[in-house]
Amino acid sequence: MKKMIYVFIVLVGLVGVAVTWVYNSHSGQDALFRQGLKTFMRQGPETFDGIRVVVCGSASPLGNDLTRAQACIAVITPEHFFLFDVGARSPLRISQARLPLDRLTGVFFTHFHSDHIAGVPDVNLASWVQGRKSSLQVYGPAGIDKVVQGFNDAYQLDHEYRIAHHGPDLLPPEAGPMTPQVFVPGEIVWQDNRVKVTSFPVDHAPVLPAVGYRVDYRGRSVVISGDTNATDSLFAAAENADLLLHDALSRTLLDPMIKTATDLNIPVMPTIMHDVIDYHADTTSLPERAARAGIKQLALYHMVPVPVNSVAEKMFVRGLPEDVILVKDLHRFELPANATGIHIHEP
Repeated sequence: MKKMIYVFIVLVGLVGVAVTWVYNSHSGQDALFRQGLKTFMRQGPETFDGIRVVVCGSASPLGNDLTRAQACIAVITPEHFFLFDVGARSPLRISQARLPLDRLTGVFFTHFHSDHIAGVPDVNLASWVQGRKSSLQVYGPAGIDKVVQGFNDAYQLDHEYRIAHHGPDLLPPEAGPMTPQVFVPGEIVWQDNRVKVTSFPVDHAPVLPAVGYRVDYRGRSVVISGDTNATDSLFAAAENADLLLHDALSRTLLDPMIKTATDLNIPVMPTIMHDVIDYHADTTSLPERAARAGIKQLALYHMVPVPVNSVAEKMFVRGLPEDVILVKDLHRFELPANATGIHIHEP
């Protein structure tokens, strides 16, 4: 027995020496780095047969939590890759999730607040560099032309520099600028023989127009609210959907923040925090209506305010049914085609 223990200690010691050598030697570092690159850079085809939803941004501008990017939802099928809003820092989450930017089908904006559009130039550039050969199509209601033209103008010189450096064969000039696609809320925005993306109006006044989207694919459905109060138009469009990702405001967190800022005589912030109440959905207004609409899974994103720790997260969902999900960045939902289950993967 003592001999076995001695042998075990020796083996552990040898392993420790070997690991230390690999970690500290140039050749060991090079080998580890190359192996890591193979794992990170390998891009295989989409193998999941159904809809895969990835939360690439779950935050609103109210609050400060660097673990959360601003609003962005990715919807991926074997044939499609859609992004719904692209807020600040969300391109980092898209990269972390290793989403296939080379085959990005289109970007869909719910409205034109900065926290929903600020990241789109980075996504456009990354997908162009990674192999997209045609102009990125950016869909939105009236105003999308102005937004896209502004980004194209701002990045024109950047694109010219990159084409001159890498050559037009690698970076086709026509694929650099984005192309706006305007639609009227309520229309089918994108459709082929497998997927349909339908828009519907929401209530984010004074922001007009503002829309949400429903994606239907082979018997499965996902609804993305954008920023809105709880509205009849949304729940009508979301009837019997498998997954609803809905904007959410917590009075449990916001009310004490307003009072504290007022008591401390902090300028501006109490007014701003009070103003947001009337154009975001109160958390308590959602579960019953989602249940009546036959929605299978309610998940909350674009949180107002952003819950910055576990205590705040518990306060955010206070009074809600246990099956309501408060998403985090890189939360994943997998909906197998022509089935009923939802596989949920926490980050």
